Amino acid sequence: MKLIALASLLLLTGCLASASSADQQRFALVPDPSGISKDIPPGALALDTQTGQLCYTVGGSWTSGLPTIDLCSKLLKNQAKPK
Repeated sequence: MKLIALASLLLLTGCLASASSADQQRFALVPDPSGISKDIPPGALALDTQTGQLCYTVGGSWTSGLPTIDLCSKLLKNQAKPK
């Protein structure tokens, strides 16, 4: 009887641990990893947790002269497009 209870508990734990991608945070805010500019506002860089790409959370003139990376909203829209 204890074995059945333990097996049931393990099955339930495995099901709960495999959360759907809708429950996971897609973009995680990161500090400027390169230290390339003091002009990057706090919270303006994020890591796309699905692709591993860095992206800007906001655009603006402050991006002039910085490495060209996409806006996070563009990455999200690109993923939503049917292939």
